[in-house]
Amino acid sequence: MKNRLFILTLFLVIVSCKAQVIGTLEQFEECQKRPNRDEGCPDLDNITYVKDTNNRLNQFVGIWKGAYNGKQYEIHFEKQPQWGEDIKWDRIFGRIIIKDNSGNIIYNSLNKSLTEAGLLRGGNFQNRVYVMHFVGNYDCLESGNVFIETRINNPNEMTLFYSQDKDGLLNPAKCPNFSTFVPLLPTDKITLIKQ
Repeated sequence: MKNRLFILTLFLVIVSCKAQVIGTLEQFEECQKRPNRDEGCPDLDNITYVKDTNNRLNQFVGIWKGAYNGKQYEIHFEKQPQWGEDIKWDRIFGRIIIKDNSGNIIYNSLNKSLTEAGLLRGGNFQNRVYVMHFVGNYDCLESGNVFIETRINNPNEMTLFYSQDKDGLLNPAKCPNFSTFVPLLPTDKITLIKQ
């Protein structure tokens, strides 16, 4: 009986190990640089897990603070391994609290779960820059890519840049102040300091 149990356990371990095909963030980053990237990357089709094998995401983990245009930004970055459904990715998520100069909270996603809107959601690297996506007030077309990068000579400083999507359907009834709407994230490059 013990022999059968051992063989069954060994078989299950072997099958589960073979079921997961691991790729790296670097492989997918390289794929985006290919001239035929629109055709996909057939060599990466069977990958079930995109792993941060070199721990490149760890540089972003922590609490980062900065100020811009009368607003105080505090972003809590955390690394989530094996996030996703069909293909699992190691990703960075960012929860944000934004205050005005008087300390009044303008926006707070610190208590949101990783499945809710309003967080920064990691994608992958473009050279040294990590690209994330953000959706704030979608009715006012507030969504786009966020680019973060730590400085080579000072890893406790990070630059952040938000590129707001220009395409989308605007419903003036849901965003009546669109002409004066100011995005939560700055569309100019800002510096954040690791706390």
